[in-house]
Amino acid sequence: MFRRQKAQDEGEKEPLLDEGEAESLADFRPLVVLEFSSKTTPVTREWMKSKIEASKRQGGADLNAKLVVARDGEERVLLVSAPQERLLQGAEQMGLKKKYKDGSVRAFTFAERQNVEDYTESLEGMLTMSQSQYIIKVELDNIRALEAENHIPGCSHPKARLYKGKSILSRMVSCHLLEKMYPVHNPEQLKRLQHDWYHLNKPKQLIGGQPIETIRGYFGESVAMYFSFLGHYTKALLVPTVIGVLYYLFNESGRNDFVIFAVFNMIWATVFLETWKRTSSAHAYNWGTLGRKVFEEPRAGFHGKLGVNPITGRSEPVYPSWKRLLRIYCVSFPIVILCMLVAVVVMMIYFWAENIAKAKHKEENTMLTQGLVLVPSIIYSVVIILMNQAYRTLAQYLTKNENHREQSAYENYLIVKLVLFDFVNCFLCLFYIAFVMQDMNYLRQSLAILLIVQQLVGQLQETLLPYLLMRKRIKKGEKSGLDHVSKPLHEIPRSKQAEVESLMDRYEGTFDDYLELFWQFGYVFLFSAVYPMAAFWALANNIMEIRTDAFKMCRIFQRPFMEPAANIGAWQTVFEVMGFIAVMTNMALIGMSPEIQPLLEGYTTIQKVLIFVAAEHLIIFIKVVLAFAIPDMPEWVETQMGRIEYQSTQALKKQDHHCSSPLPFPSLSLPLSSSLLLGPAPPHQVDDHKRPLS
Repeated sequence: MFRRQKAQDEGEKEPLLDEGEAESLADFRPLVVLEFSSKTTPVTREWMKSKIEASKRQGGADLNAKLVVARDGEERVLLVSAPQERLLQGAEQMGLKKKYKDGSVRAFTFAERQNVEDYTESLEGMLTMSQSQYIIKVELDNIRALEAENHIPGCSHPKARLYKGKSILSRMVSCHLLEKMYPVHNPEQLKRLQHDWYHLNKPKQLIGGQPIETIRGYFGESVAMYFSFLGHYTKALLVPTVIGVLYYLFNESGRNDFVIFAVFNMIWATVFLETWKRTSSAHAYNWGTLGRKVFEEPRAGFHGKLGVNPITGRSEPVYPSWKRLLRIYCVSFPIVILCMLVAVVVMMIYFWAENIAKAKHKEENTMLTQGLVLVPSIIYSVVIILMNQAYRTLAQYLTKNENHREQSAYENYLIVKLVLFDFVNCFLCLFYIAFVMQDMNYLRQSLAILLIVQQLVGQLQETLLPYLLMRKRIKKGEKSGLDHVSKPLHEIPRSKQAEVESLMDRYEGTFDDYLELFWQFGYVFLFSAVYPMAAFWALANNIMEIRTDAFKMCRIFQRPFMEPAANIGAWQTVFEVMGFIAVMTNMALIGMSPEIQPLLEGYTTIQKVLIFVAAEHLIIFIKVVLAFAIPDMPEWVETQMGRIEYQSTQALKKQDHHCSSPLPFPSLSLPLSSSLLLGPAPPHQVDDHKRPLS
């Protein structure tokens, strides 16, 4: 049925699914697709299918599975589904929250299913399709090896050994026996999402407006949280853009008004980040992820000696923390420092090349040499992007080598590595121009070129390249007889849908997107005192970014599994730290400006420094006061959380005294896990009032 990636690249042909097999899929609605590699044997595939279908007592997942047989007899694709009742039971085990008829949002229990707002006798529609797929993914990840299973059947791979309690799916991935696992799209709902998302149907969509609730219903909380942050950031850029453009057009010769603009930007960055906290907490409350704590299973790449987890009591790999710290400080840290030094060397080469170009222009003074002066900056901007990408590969390898157990720890350590290097690689040359060369005109020119060129290259790289690669795969598919591969998903027969989705690129998550916003945020706010137009170019880029990212999510990439998220995680801290660094850089630039220096005549150098240090601390104090003055949660969220806390306490007290008595708040039908309850949100707090897509 499927063409493997290797076959795609080499242009090989594989037989398609035969007619009888296609007809047999008519009554089987797959939710998740697993693609085995060519290394697997029929014995391994049948064994994996049996594990998925086996009951949990037998170490299985109790799901439905179907191996697809191609005309050549090879079975490389496993389609996984589950009846609605089984999915709802999985939702209860995971602590998934649903909205009940009394207006509360709380942990779902199968026994209380009739009290859920969207309850139907057939049980259909009680879970979105993305939730169903996430439940299946969790169940597949939790398939564990039994004590009698010590090796993957039919596999001769030296690492194919199994250990009791170890995730079988993780072992299949590490042995390269499983190539892909992805959830399938819902073509009709995807078509509606495309229309509402990246087509400009409403004026508010031009500046950051998006159907966030619909995105969340289709792609999950993590993706929706990123796009909500992108939209919030884009709207926040509107104010400094207007002020900056007005200054640029009407007051370019003065600097005092520009000082006020720089101070405004420093404070505005705090307002933006604090109001985002309120927005994200409202999202998390409505989505049932606020305060939700989930025990993290070991990552797929985590390894160590077999031991017992003291929390779960299950057998799993154990790795000493001292070994991890040794790898961090003796391997990763020195290599990161070395890479940062390489970035410094590349920066010096850039200055050397630009000095040569300037000398050439000074000597000849022609239009050609004038354009030649800009060439080193343009090339350096592209080199920065290439170095960032190369370093990311290295950073991922180093972080993987540190062998973190939890995915969250892996991501946090990776963020630290990437932020450190990107900060040096992207901004060090600007710091050098500002505080060593002290050439403000040169700083303004360099900042403009770096920002505009990197955003332009980024747009081409993120949009045009994936689209061209997709067109190339479509042409290969058509040459191999897949005449339906170029059609939209809603025009493709259901039996052929997964075949087409297999050709799509895998979505790698929001990591790169946040990283791009990080250095853009730095370009806009770190040097507000010299280039007021930075916010304008960032705003223009982000308006386009929302549309292009939406297009990629709907047309280019495979559907990602939903991931619960209550906020943007460590990226919130990264942006806040950048905001404080912006205060120091802008105050230093203001202190160096020729318009300010005459105001300080008669003061010694030490006194001048003390004055600007005091001014810097005053701005920081104002930012801190604003951070405390703007609550992280809207008042209605705090009220609902307080009410739920009180009701939970009362319910548990009543439970202690009357174990067999009904709870004191029957309208809420509080379960024992009522401390996890989430109440309803006022209608005006929801981004749109459409029912989330399944």
